[in-house]
Order: sequence, then C-alpha cells, then structure tokens
Amino acid sequence: MVLTGKIPRDVGNLTFLISLDLSGNNLHGNLPQEMARLRRLKFLDLSFNNFRGEIPSWLGYLYQLQVLNLENNSFTGSIPPSLSNASRLETLEISANLLQGNIPERIGNP
Repeated sequence: MVLTGKIPRDVGNLTFLISLDLSGNNLHGNLPQEMARLRRLKFLDLSFNNFRGEIPSWLGYLYQLQVLNLENNSFTGSIPPSLSNASRLETLEISANLLQGNIPERIGNP
C-alpha cells in the first residue's frame, strides 16, 4: 500500500513516537511545522517521496534524533545550521535532493 498526499498536521500529536518511517510513498509538499513536537523521535525516514521546500530548521531541535533519512526527495536550499543541535544524530542521509552549499561544520562532530 502506497500513501499519497501530504503528511497531516495531526501527526504532531503523536508525541510518544520514537520511530517514524514513511519512506517509499508518494507523499509531497512541505513537512508540517507540527512535527516539531515529536521530541522523542530517534528514527525519522522520509526517503523516496516527493517532499519539497527547504529542510526545516526545527529538525535540529529533535534532540533525541539518531537517524534522519531525507534521501531522494526534492528538498532545496541549504542544510540548516540548526541540525548541529541534534547532538545524538549518527546518520544523516540527504543525497538525491536539490540542496546546495556546505554541510554545517558541527554536524557529525562530537
């Protein structure tokens, strides 16, 4: 089964989520700001969809995040410097997007 459409704003109410895998669907649009409330997330996989716009800066405030996979979408702009705040981030996959610029210096450094 393939999901189509946008991520509903109500997903932000699932504050006890630890893992969210929406990879390999036909989701599109921007990531809803309400996802910033998912403060317990350790694993977020949104790869192989059609998301667009800039990578949201609020992803850097998901302090528990260990794996972030945004590969194979249509994200544009640069990597937000706030991602360096996600100090537990071990895996960042952003290939096959339309990103430009440099990777912020502190991402991936202890």
